Amino acid sequence: MLLLFGVAAIMCTSCIFLPPKDVEEVIEKDGMTLVWQDDFDYTGVPNTQKWKYQTGAGGWGNNELQFYTDNTSVADTAKVENGYLRIKAYDDGSGWKSARLNSKQSWKYGYIEARMKITDRYGAWPAFWMMPQNSEYGTWPASGEIDIMENAPSTQGNHRIFSSLHAQGHYSANPASIGNKTFTSDLSSEWHTVGVRWTEEKITAYYDDVAVGEYINNGSGYEDWPYDKEFYIILNLAIGGNLGGTSDVYKLDNQAEFLIDYVHVYQEK
Repeated sequence: MLLLFGVAAIMCTSCIFLPPKDVEEVIEKDGMTLVWQDDFDYTGVPNTQKWKYQTGAGGWGNNELQFYTDNTSVADTAKVENGYLRIKAYDDGSGWKSARLNSKQSWKYGYIEARMKITDRYGAWPAFWMMPQNSEYGTWPASGEIDIMENAPSTQGNHRIFSSLHAQGHYSANPASIGNKTFTSDLSSEWHTVGVRWTEEKITAYYDDVAVGEYINNGSGYEDWPYDKEFYIILNLAIGGNLGGTSDVYKLDNQAEFLIDYVHVYQEK
């Protein structure tokens, strides 16, 4: 026993014993690593470390009806509960109130996605999109816009989502389409994941992890590819307007909702 103990002691002089430690989970998607997220696993107002409100009369040229609030003067236009973010638009008798949330962080390239239940109602116009942090190529549309998901049944058809890009060479009623799909059921009753994979070479739209279309950088410059700068994320629910369908707002019965389960950003490391 003494001999065995001595051998064991000699053998272990070269061993290093470390206390156990937590291992951080690395979450990846399509070869990219998760770098930013809001899973809305809390209750109350949206996380002020990650989001900021854009307030005032919405539309900025689109003739929309809503006034965006920040939850201080009008409650519950943006609220986190039951594991998701609810953006609620309603007419309180003095006009439509809603919410628009901008991410405080911006990114250049990555896989940007969200899981959501989409309003899918005539007169409403929910959107998940991105705008440039700094308009380095000039005012809209010169510096670009990335529309990851829009839904406007009044003008675009039932149960349909679409994705598009705006730039000096393609904008307004003639954007660069990167995908669209018409679903067989009401989008407000089922969760769907929508996103874009954005690289130096192209932007590809994904619906429920399936690629539906892309736009390739042809190297002609910012007029067709201003998407080489940092962009931030926007979540909003517009009412009426050129695309939302102002004439159909009465079908909303004075309220509409847009639910978001999570927003994730992945990038190459």
